[in-house]
Amino acid sequence: MKRFLLLPLLLALCFSNPVQAQMVRTLYQMFEVDSVKTIQLEISDIYEINTWAGNSVLIETTIKLGNGSPEILDFLIKKGRYDVAIDSSMKESVRLYTKMPDRDKNKLKTPAGEVTEIPEAKIFVPDSFIWTEDKKTLTRKE
Repeated sequence: MKRFLLLPLLLALCFSNPVQAQMVRTLYQMFEVDSVKTIQLEISDIYEINTWAGNSVLIETTIKLGNGSPEILDFLIKKGRYDVAIDSSMKESVRLYTKMPDRDKNKLKTPAGEVTEIPEAKIFVPDSFIWTEDKKTLTRKE
């Protein structure tokens, strides 16, 4: 009888991995695009585009941080690591771009190992826009 209890215990110990907690935080940024005809996207994160009935662009960025602490995630957010900025210097076109596109070069390391970052964005654009297949250029429907 003891053998039958010992085998499942040994198997459980062999296949168990310490589980690391993953922190998740969501950031929101909004950009007015009232009279804009074209939007250029230069977002370095994984993103999807959705339409909505608004007249502005809403970017919802979800950051998943592994092997770090809440304080590290707070520091990265305050530093602007996941911020998107707008360049509206052209008359009828704007460019939305990631402020720190080279995050992969600046990996963080802690005593527990390298910090993993997975930022994913949902971009909500006014339903008066259509986009190209590569999802980098959005044009207002005429």
